[in-house]
Amino acid sequence: MIKSFLRISWRNTWKNRSFTLISLSSLILGITLFFLISLWARDELSFDAGFANGPAVCRVETQLITPDGGSETTSTAGWPVGKHLRADYPDIASLTYLRNWRPIIKHQQAFYYEKALLADEHFFSVFGYPLQEGSAATALKDPFSLVISAALKEKYFGSVDALGKVLVLDDSVQYRITGVFGELPENSHLKFDMIGSFASFCSMYPLDCEQEFASGWFDLNVYNYVKLQNSNSVLATQAKISNLVLEAGKEAVAFTGFKSTLSLRPVQDIYLYSDASTAGGPVGSIKMVKLFGGIGLFILLIACLNFINLSTAKSVERAKEIGVQKVLGSSRGKLILQFLTEAAFLCLFAAGISLLLTLLLLQPFNQFTGKSFTWLDIISLSNLSSLFFTILILIPLAGFYPALVLSGFKPISVLKGNFGRSNSGALLRKALVITQFIISAGLIMATIIMWRQMQFMQSRELGFDKGNTILVSVNKVPWMLRHERTEVYKTALLGISGVKHVSACNAVPGRTGWNGQFAYPEGRSKEDALSVEFIPVDADYVKTIGLQLSAGRDFLKGSKADEEESFIINEAAAAYFGWGNAANALGKKLSTSGKDGRVVGVLKDYHQHGLQESIRAVVLSPMANVNLFAVRYEGIAAGRMIENAKAAWDKVYSGYPMEYFFLDEDFQQQYKKEEKQQAFMAMAAVLAIVIGSMGLLGLVIYTAQRRVKEIGIRKVLGASVAGIVALLSFDLLKLVAWAVLLTVPLTWWLMHTWLQQFAYRVAISWWIFVVAGVVALLVALLTISIQAVRAALANPVNSLKSE
Repeated sequence: MIKSFLRISWRNTWKNRSFTLISLSSLILGITLFFLISLWARDELSFDAGFANGPAVCRVETQLITPDGGSETTSTAGWPVGKHLRADYPDIASLTYLRNWRPIIKHQQAFYYEKALLADEHFFSVFGYPLQEGSAATALKDPFSLVISAALKEKYFGSVDALGKVLVLDDSVQYRITGVFGELPENSHLKFDMIGSFASFCSMYPLDCEQEFASGWFDLNVYNYVKLQNSNSVLATQAKISNLVLEAGKEAVAFTGFKSTLSLRPVQDIYLYSDASTAGGPVGSIKMVKLFGGIGLFILLIACLNFINLSTAKSVERAKEIGVQKVLGSSRGKLILQFLTEAAFLCLFAAGISLLLTLLLLQPFNQFTGKSFTWLDIISLSNLSSLFFTILILIPLAGFYPALVLSGFKPISVLKGNFGRSNSGALLRKALVITQFIISAGLIMATIIMWRQMQFMQSRELGFDKGNTILVSVNKVPWMLRHERTEVYKTALLGISGVKHVSACNAVPGRTGWNGQFAYPEGRSKEDALSVEFIPVDADYVKTIGLQLSAGRDFLKGSKADEEESFIINEAAAAYFGWGNAANALGKKLSTSGKDGRVVGVLKDYHQHGLQESIRAVVLSPMANVNLFAVRYEGIAAGRMIENAKAAWDKVYSGYPMEYFFLDEDFQQQYKKEEKQQAFMAMAAVLAIVIGSMGLLGLVIYTAQRRVKEIGIRKVLGASVAGIVALLSFDLLKLVAWAVLLTVPLTWWLMHTWLQQFAYRVAISWWIFVVAGVVALLVALLTISIQAVRAALANPVNSLKSE
């Protein structure tokens, strides 16, 4: 029987090739997009699922509450926190300290840069990573111990035993290999190829470590991870440790005026549910997963609705076939099974084409998402199973209603040419079209709003000059060497024709300086500290970046007094400190980041960070802490400028790689997530309108077929082609207009919510909805007109002769 159904399905598919092509095209587009999104979403949701102790491992996070009522949640903790958690809370089975680390490896006269962490001896106890060589219990116990990956072992030592071997880090420090671990899970928020012992840091800086462990409650620059005794006790343990800083660190709380509470973030939630990374590891967003997943479902739904419309539109052509089958004894159940088989045939065929199309689109999809999927990922058992279950759901969803309609024709009426159609069926088809265009018009509106926000962010005056400025990074030069030769490289850059200014600094707009620094401004007590972003700079920073002074002066080059006790703040800081306007701030005392001094200048507010954030208090002061050289140039091509900067680099920092960026492009990196959202939304809008138009085409074909005799009579009585086109178009355009009206409030609410993530944002103007509505109506009119004109031009004699 199934074989017979498939034969009939093939004959009908071939006979109605144009209908089949439209129907299949929409299904293929919908399934392909949904499969690609589900591939990406499954990968995102799989992060940190492979930890041996996963359910019991949590990161300790800190909510810092400032005296003015502001709060900020960080992924780090104060130094004494872990010590107290380990000693005083039996619910915690094990705890480890982690810290950022960016060592430079010197090996056989070459320099290498690997992803690295500093961790204490309990690291492997908490995370459960197995070692191929060495003891997990002692590998990170001693100072200057180093655990490396099997890939690094092969890279540096070949096939010989690596234990006991030495690697030289940062030019002169010898680390002994004490362990080798295998390949780590790719989907993890922790990324590292080597781990140095935390004891190494304390061995090099013993006084700093002693002071930090004793009183550094608000020095939030270490990570604490805990393994709980019971994986189900996260909330109970969190309640117990929440006020640890307020209780055990009460002296620091009283001294600063800051308050702090602790929370536990389960490791499997870190990647998607936390905006804060660990040691520069990757961070995802559950909102992005939900947004893209929802759009994928909507597109698949539109394709499914389109299939239903086109299937019912073909019912007129198949009515006699159904009538004959019923006369010959076919039951309604058998007919339903036949039509579901036909739907299954088309869905499976569409899925096969979608699979091939997915393989073809894999490379651009990887570029868009930043993933590295291969064809093996596409044909993996889990992903093919996901596609198979999608089709299993799609077949009854897309095929059941058409099967119900087609099998319900009464044979006597059908053979006489009277096709009974219920009002409910007509209402359902109209509802399907309205639903399709609600989604399509909504996506168009959302795309326009996102585009306007991106244009606003890219064109807004930022308060500094981001053009013609190259940033040269010195992060891959050892700390001492980079600072010893800072002035030498600055002088070499200033000697290049076309270079106007050069600044050696810690950060530039678009990058974070020393965030969350305590500040004690004049007029506030020592127990009433505030939090600022402190940026170590040199005397050339303000003019190099193109910042504008609102009051006071710039730093004086060569001034020892400025180096020791001068600050420049922005207008936001003057207001935040309670000093009023810029002029009032001049000469005021300020203590922050280990320096006491006075304000000598106030900058006009500028955007240190993207427009997602409001302008916050920023403090600049001369200090030797160099990460970047900012180079402003004019009258010279960018390529030539880079060549000259590279030539100077090779003389000053020979053997170390020079990394460079352009300030405007570097600042723009903060909007990568929003740019991807906009691009994806635009693509989804195009697909939705294309697939929705196919569904509309199905309904106009259905309408034309149902009214074929009426059209013939009207033409015989003198109706014009334009009149008939208007007749067929009016009711359908009303459906599209209703869809546009219905989607406006929902889209406004969704996009208003989306815009709230930006401190500076566009208003949602009424004309956006008008433009989107006009676009949807024009597309609908074009789609309807193609078939309506064809029906209007048909020979009325043939229409009136049809039975």
